[in-house]
Amino acid sequence: MAIGRYLAAAAIWWSVATPAAAQQPPVQAKTGPDIVVQGAVDAPSAWRRAESAHVIVTSKGSEAELKRVTNALERLYALMARLYHRTDAADDTVKLQVTLVDSADFFQAMKLRNLRSEEGPYAATFAGERYYDPREDGPVLAVARTDQVIKLSTALAEDRDVEDASGSIDSEGSMGTGMAETANRPPIARKWEAVLYSAFAQHFLLTYMPAAYPRWYLDGVGALFSTFDVRRDGKVDYARDPLDYRQVFYAYGSLRVRPILTGEYLEGDAGKAHWTPYHAWLLTHFFLFSQLKPERSQQFQRYMAEIGRGVPLAEAAKVFGDLKRVQHDLDVYQERGTEYARADAVPPPGGDPTINVVSRSSAAVIEARLELGTRLAGGAADSAWVAQLHDTVADLPYNAEALLTEAEVECRAGQNDACLDSAERVLAKTPDNIRALAWKGIALTHQALAGPASDRVRGLKAARVPIVRALRIDNDTPLPLLAFFNSYAEAGDPVPDQAVLGLVKVTQAVPAAPGPRVALARELLRQGHADLARQVLIPVLYGGYDSPEKTVAQTLLAAAGSAQHAAR
Repeated sequence: MAIGRYLAAAAIWWSVATPAAAQQPPVQAKTGPDIVVQGAVDAPSAWRRAESAHVIVTSKGSEAELKRVTNALERLYALMARLYHRTDAADDTVKLQVTLVDSADFFQAMKLRNLRSEEGPYAATFAGERYYDPREDGPVLAVARTDQVIKLSTALAEDRDVEDASGSIDSEGSMGTGMAETANRPPIARKWEAVLYSAFAQHFLLTYMPAAYPRWYLDGVGALFSTFDVRRDGKVDYARDPLDYRQVFYAYGSLRVRPILTGEYLEGDAGKAHWTPYHAWLLTHFFLFSQLKPERSQQFQRYMAEIGRGVPLAEAAKVFGDLKRVQHDLDVYQERGTEYARADAVPPPGGDPTINVVSRSSAAVIEARLELGTRLAGGAADSAWVAQLHDTVADLPYNAEALLTEAEVECRAGQNDACLDSAERVLAKTPDNIRALAWKGIALTHQALAGPASDRVRGLKAARVPIVRALRIDNDTPLPLLAFFNSYAEAGDPVPDQAVLGLVKVTQAVPAAPGPRVALARELLRQGHADLARQVLIPVLYGGYDSPEKTVAQTLLAAAGSAQHAAR
């Protein structure tokens, strides 16, 4: 069949990662005191939104700060594209949506959980500073705009103080009362921008070079670029040692290689006290910047390759031989002093971002857009939260962004009649709104599947009408492409080649999202392409994050293997 040739070509893309390059430069826009929406004045909020070539950043900070941060992210993108040889390829990925919240307390209030991107596990003082969700319609990131307070008065630091004081007793053994004093160690601050740059670097790796990486390596790449800094002459420093990192090692312990490389630190809670972004920085810096001996470099490459093939960390770590020697080499490297890199000036791709004030109605659903990933997880919607969102949107003047957020929540929560109504309200004002057309089609699909079997064929045909209309307007947006595919797959009907190819485009637009990969793999298995299905699932199956989709992927392949065995 014709689709086989296309899928074979797509397999090449899946094996070498997604291309990345600059998009069309945005045009600077003016902001005013009021926002006019469909003839009515919607008051401005305290939020501003910047859009550039690769990111959309929303924040309550000043316009100057928003411009600086957005340009910094674009410079970081350009730097990483240069380092990873991605400067000359077209970029078809969905822009990263970044929300800068006021404090980390927002994460707890919104009950955000990193279901698909859990860092660490870190010691408690380092945890909970960012939320990243590679969603099927585009990745979202939230970071607190407050510096991270790092506690240094730990039990380990106190024990070391006592030991150091005991060792300093003079030769006569005089020490007053004989009790050693412990130092009062004030906390240090980790800049919030470091958390932002770290998360963006991880996003870049997962998006533009999708593969199976151990979690410690993702933590480490993030930490390497967390110290990214643009100098006055425009040159860029990166991979610098974090400020006060030796104090962190004193308080939380030296880096122990064995439990990290073997994955032992991921088991239970014991590892949390000894693993921090600073430790991740050192281990990754050692492997990438220490000018390893050829033998050690080859061992590291084999280690990463083994993990990419699904070999467990403990088994893969055997390529290093005696891990005590690796520990010795790292200790020597740390004592010698680390180096950092400096790159030529990196201008932000596309110039300065467009910045606009967010209307009060749009701002009312900013938090809901973040929350829905957690509130609707696992198929069990938070009914009280959904009802609260209904009340919020009902009190607002007409606003497409608010209504489309409500439609998404309603459809994902199984409230198909309400979802259809919200989508229709938007379409009454803007008939060509792609998201509204897609949600209308999704709601109609769900209604057809839940209705009488005798009406199903007619209902599904009607459901595809708005979806196809959306695709004729824009054949690259993930949401209608997913809706078109699911209108067949969820019904158990044969999926046409056009719909499968559309799903392939989605995996290219949101490479880090596990959901579309699982959907594509399921269809490939149905068509008998087991090898391609496994290749599509590599980042989901063997990557560093235990997403809900990972279990689904494992079950799919296990069932396919059992079926093949039974057929022999």
